[in-house]
Amino acid sequence: MGTIESVKAVSEIFAPISGKIIEVNRELEATPEVVNSDPNGAGWYCKMEITDPDEVGQLLDAAGYEKLTKEG
Repeated sequence: MGTIESVKAVSEIFAPISGKIIEVNRELEATPEVVNSDPNGAGWYCKMEITDPDEVGQLLDAAGYEKLTKEG
């Protein structure tokens, strides 16, 4: 889906579902820190047109993701 850069590394961003990117948040080019401060609001990366709606049911909700990241 894309890459994200930090001072130490460049990492790939993988889309969790199949689809086509239809819009990109160009505001992040000037203010990338918004991804950390407002990830569920202004810090969105892109909008996608989903090609397989059945994949959405396999995604974690916010509580499930938080639990997963605290376990690691």
